[in-house]
Parts: sequence; structure tokens; C-alpha cells
Amino acid sequence: MKHKHLTISALALILMSACTEATGVEPNDLAGTWTATSIVFTSVADPMLTLDLATEGATMSLTLNADGTYSWAFVFPGEPTENETGTYTVSGNTMTINDSSQGSPETFTIVRSGDTLTLTLSDMFDFTQGVEEAATMVIVLTH
Repeated sequence: MKHKHLTISALALILMSACTEATGVEPNDLAGTWTATSIVFTSVADPMLTLDLATEGATMSLTLNADGTYSWAFVFPGEPTENETGTYTVSGNTMTINDSSQGSPETFTIVRSGDTLTLTLSDMFDFTQGVEEAATMVIVLTH
């Protein structure tokens, strides 16, 4: 299974769900380590086609720092650990992350409810070996 956009997308979704309400939150409101309980990709063309990477053994953790920096780690069984660091900003119900190793920022929709953070992103995913298609990614994290 190809996870080309998974790392950036997963992080983005996690960050998106950090918002308490539509008025937004500050980075220090999100500070701490978040752990994914689900990482679900849903096909845009066929919404019945979904895959939860967490049920497939994937793990993800996201650390958000009060200074607006982040780090995350994604592990999928049998594949090398993917790590990422960079900066993030929150405005209203969106979070934008800037991976320090890539030039293109990604923007997620976020919802925070207590100790649960939900990140949503439009992305591409490889549901069929070698064929990427438009998908929605939803990552649910707990603090």
C-alpha cells in the first residue's frame, strides 16, 4: 500500500482538530502530545470505500508546542517510521502546517472537543495498488 501523502495529511488532520470552536485557539491551547485513535481515508468517488489505517496497525503521534512548532511520527507495520517537524498556525477552524522539509503548506479543518482533536483534509490515497484517487482523510486524536 502506498502511503505517499499519508504523513503530511495525517499530521494536518491532527492539527486541524485542535480547535475548540470557530473562533479558534492559540498554539499554547493545543500544546501537548496527541495520539491517533483513527486515521480514516474515504474515497470521494465511492464513499462506501474507506480504510482506517489504525485498524491496520498504524500508529501516529503528534506533539504540538506552544511556540507554534510541531513534530509527529507515523508508523505502519513493515515500513520505516515517518517523522516530520515544522511550524503550524491556527485561524478559526483551520490549521495550516508547514513541514520544514517541504515548501507547500497544508491546511486542515479542525474540531476540538475536550481531549479529542479531529483533523480533516482533502487528499489523495491509494485504495488500489498503484492508483491514487481523491479522498477525504479524517484523523481523530486524543490528548
